[in-house]
Amino acid sequence: MNPKIFLALLLAGVAALVVAQRPVTCTAAEAAKYVGQIATVTDKVDGVHQSGRGNVFLNLGGKNPNQIVTAFIPAASAGDFSNPQQYEGKTVAVSGKITLSHGKPEIIVTNVSQIIIR
Repeated sequence: MNPKIFLALLLAGVAALVVAQRPVTCTAAEAAKYVGQIATVTDKVDGVHQSGRGNVFLNLGGKNPNQIVTAFIPAASAGDFSNPQQYEGKTVAVSGKITLSHGKPEIIVTNVSQIIIR
């Protein structure tokens, strides 16, 4: 193969990879399009719930069970969040990998820096 063609193909592949890994910013309504990707979801927190096991759930885009996205704070990390109720009614930006849980987009939050009040 011609070295110039090889170099051009290699650079195009690297550029495509860099663009594909750029973090996404979206609303809760758009989050399902980005499952499997690292993203920042910005929307209003319509409900906050702490389970008996200590897990915290922030519901974005609707109250449970009609939320569009859940920011899930595992019990092991919940102690780092001094007052998770502070997020209720506020617009927040939650960053992390979007996965599916019970058929709905979810971001697992293990560090306070992943949630910013807007």
